[in-house]
Amino acid sequence: MFLILFKLFSIFPPFLLKVVASLLAQFLIILNLTPYRITKKNINHCGFNDTSLATKSIKMTAETFLEYPYLWGNPENHNKLLEHNKEYHQVSQSSRPSLIFTLHMGCVDVMLFHTSKNVPDLNIIYTPAKNKNFDNVVQKIRQSLKAKLHPANIKGMKELYKSYLNGENVIVACDLVPHHKGTYSKLFSKPCFSIDLIEKLSKKDTHDLHFVYLTHGNKKKYKFNLETINRPISTDEMNIFFEKAISKAPELYGWEYKKFRKLQGGRKNIY
Repeated sequence: MFLILFKLFSIFPPFLLKVVASLLAQFLIILNLTPYRITKKNINHCGFNDTSLATKSIKMTAETFLEYPYLWGNPENHNKLLEHNKEYHQVSQSSRPSLIFTLHMGCVDVMLFHTSKNVPDLNIIYTPAKNKNFDNVVQKIRQSLKAKLHPANIKGMKELYKSYLNGENVIVACDLVPHHKGTYSKLFSKPCFSIDLIEKLSKKDTHDLHFVYLTHGNKKKYKFNLETINRPISTDEMNIFFEKAISKAPELYGWEYKKFRKLQGGRKNIY
């Protein structure tokens, strides 16, 4: 059933997805629903002064929501949304495996399908869906380009770490609040509980370190960006990379996530 729905979504032209997403965004805004309320809180908390940013952001959120089934019905659809040159050429030329980190800007699966096609033996951490049948279908689709998925739990992290030690490639979206262990850092000068996996793994210096993210494209919706970092980094430095990427296209960032929770002190979150 899910696969049939995804196949139907996959044949929609991208412009039609934008029209439907615009209607969905208006619904979220008019009724002031949770994603829009959280978006406004996060944007204001981080000090962005653009009063129209929340509206732009929730429109991008709605588009992203529809892009996932569009890709799940046909993973090759990521090429219709993404501008890219030969960013991964330098990665394939290296004799060392890659440790890649990213953040939730635009549709993450556009990034993951593109990376899966260009980086072999790729290991990905993901958050399983609550519906088991839905999760099984999506997991198979995400692994269809030969990537290996590991759930974001203790068992999954152990499997990811084992793959890392075996010299395989790893990509992690690590801008959200960790499910388990992490460290306190800051994003746009605001305290936040952060994933510290990149700090721990990059210190081992067994992999080349890369930061990848999406910005607005010129001819297609997204442009793929890759930055190579020639040293280990701390979690604070990782968040600075996130800040710079977000500042290039703040409406693409996933402001609808509850980033500022699990805080220290009396105030446990801003929501």
